[in-house]
Amino acid sequence: MKQFKTNISILAFFLVSTAAFSGCNDDNDVTDPPKPNEEELITTVELIYTNKANSSKISTFRFADTDGEGGNAPSETDTIRLAANTTYTVAVRFLDESGTDVEDITTEVLEEADEHLVCYSATVGTAVTITDQDGNGLDLGLAADVTTTSASNGTFNISLKHQPGIKNGSCDVGETDVEVAFVLEVK
Repeated sequence: MKQFKTNISILAFFLVSTAAFSGCNDDNDVTDPPKPNEEELITTVELIYTNKANSSKISTFRFADTDGEGGNAPSETDTIRLAANTTYTVAVRFLDESGTDVEDITTEVLEEADEHLVCYSATVGTAVTITDQDGNGLDLGLAADVTTTSASNGTFNISLKHQPGIKNGSCDVGETDVEVAFVLEVK
């Protein structure tokens, strides 16, 4: 009888130990959650237009809100003035001018090209064709061609979309890092 109790005790100890230690395994299959996007402060958007027929004709149009969204009103919003029936190459720059050192955010957008898309739209007088792509062949938008039509007035909109893991070439997905509406005059 004593041996029976000893065997039951050993069996009970073995079962309890197995149950306790099997719940303590190291699960290496669990990955850390992705780090949230650390948003950059974009205070300034520059559009550099170069006339394709005459590359010496370069115009830069700026939007600046040095304290960022909210707070004070933007300190600078240029009117985009373009010639009718003309094609321009456009380069866009995103800057953080909130401090004494200017940070070029465009570099980060380029480094994370597979997570960003620059979107353009105009209410009148222009057609926009994005001319640069990310490593997956999807539009990036830091470079574009803009072709004007007849004289008109309206708005030229630009936005930078952040699309980590969901970029599909559409401006309908992702978060907007910055969005600016410029007055557009085509003469």
